[in-house]
Amino acid sequence: MAVLSGFVARCGAFIIGIALHIFLFRIGEWDLQTTTILATSFVVHVMGTLGIQKLLPQEYGDPIHAVKDVSVIVVCVGAGIFISMLVYRAFFHRLNTFPGPFAARLSTVYPTYLSAKKRHLYEEVQALHQKYGDYIRLGPSELSINDPRAVTAIHSAQSLCRKGPWYSVLHPMVSLQMVRNKPEHIRRRKVWDRGFSAKALRDYEPRVQKYAEQLLVQLDAHAGQPVNATEWFNFYSFDVMGDLAWGKSFNMVQNGIKHYFMTSLHKFMLDVGTFSHMPWLFPIFKATPILNNESKKFWCWVNEQVSERKKMKPDRPDVFSWLLAEHESNDKPTAQEKLNLVGDAYLIAVAGSDTTAATLTCLFYQLALDPKSLTTLQQEVDDTFNEADIIDSATLSKLPYLDAVINESLRLHPPVPSGVQRMTPPEGLQIGERFVPGNSIVQIPTHTMYRDERCFEDPDSFIPERWTSKKYMTKDATVFTPFSSGRYSCIGKQLGLMEVRHVTSQIVRRYDVQLAPGQSSQAFLDGKKDTFTLGLGPLELVFQPRKKQAKV
Repeated sequence: MAVLSGFVARCGAFIIGIALHIFLFRIGEWDLQTTTILATSFVVHVMGTLGIQKLLPQEYGDPIHAVKDVSVIVVCVGAGIFISMLVYRAFFHRLNTFPGPFAARLSTVYPTYLSAKKRHLYEEVQALHQKYGDYIRLGPSELSINDPRAVTAIHSAQSLCRKGPWYSVLHPMVSLQMVRNKPEHIRRRKVWDRGFSAKALRDYEPRVQKYAEQLLVQLDAHAGQPVNATEWFNFYSFDVMGDLAWGKSFNMVQNGIKHYFMTSLHKFMLDVGTFSHMPWLFPIFKATPILNNESKKFWCWVNEQVSERKKMKPDRPDVFSWLLAEHESNDKPTAQEKLNLVGDAYLIAVAGSDTTAATLTCLFYQLALDPKSLTTLQQEVDDTFNEADIIDSATLSKLPYLDAVINESLRLHPPVPSGVQRMTPPEGLQIGERFVPGNSIVQIPTHTMYRDERCFEDPDSFIPERWTSKKYMTKDATVFTPFSSGRYSCIGKQLGLMEVRHVTSQIVRRYDVQLAPGQSSQAFLDGKKDTFTLGLGPLELVFQPRKKQAKV
């Protein structure tokens, strides 16, 4: 009888697990609740153990016996949840009509495995699209969509799609980039818009020029010698954004030494890129001692920088000035608003530094491989510097070949190679002839889309002329949105372009560029990493002073 009752209890627990999945966990988002679920399971286990000891003292006088039986019941509940989840995802899920590897149906472990293999998720996804077509199921509730029509449907200002669960990775902190509520995003973006107005950008330009000059001093000192361009462009972009976020430089260009903020950020982004399809892991990382030590140290440092910046009265405005003024206009800011201010300061320093550095590095990698394009660009820049009275961002923005080189670098090496995550509206989304069910995670793989022959002729080749004299080679320019588009487009686009244009024009005026001895093209490509933003390995270049230079 005891064996039968044990069997019945276990079957009942298993059925309860199935019911929990079908009527609870299958509905809505649970990524931020992982620690709560684990804590609740522990509490239920303890209360269950104490309860049966009190109700059945004769059978469970031995605490170990009680713990053992309750553990079996808890495991049966968990098994019910898990098996129900696998069966549902494999055979009954709303995305089962979409092709893809069977393993992708069952768990986000599959895309995480692809990401962790070589940190080249963008290439793994491209291979899947070549095998399965434009729409592939990359995870239980995730679709990767390489249909050119999807760009407007998912990312335009009129789209009803919203940000997906990935944007909760910094929870409880919510920077502008991570705001998922549309009205809240509109309200907060208005403040940022003031910080990136045309007037504000003119105020920032002297700082961009200042750090570009420091970079040129270092290149002069190493002229004709191999230098790690990846490192120096990172030093430059982080110094600029540190100044604009916290009113002070990291002094990396001057000192030639990596700063704590840059090294810690790159480690953090590596984790973000690897586990981006498993956002439910991040609450566990943050709550687990030892695992969260580096995270705590990093955010303590960021908080200190914000506290110091709040006490400063800079002689010229920076981006943070606008955010701080809005924050201080509220007499009684909430704890969440204080936390969000730290998140926004972090976002200023990060968003423009990583992407700008990657763009500059990839741009000069391509120029080093293509002397003809470098010569054409040098001629355009020389002519401009010889003829214009003032060389500023407005002047540089009018150079068509310079912009073509930038665009072509962004196309071949997009700063966010796997694209950004969105969720379809509850009623679903129609893309051409395909209907995507509601509340599905969708992502347009930027790397794959930008190398699609339907959009670009000879897509794997670096041909800046496709944006100028050979526009027929760009078959569908609507898909090219390296700064995203719509309401969630990159607010710092013009600042980033200002930095890239200024540094590029100054360097090509002074130097010819080539790969250093021993630096292979394939080694650089292998060193690329998909860490949400594009991470790069070393790129050894030689900046050789030009024999004939235009007037300074």
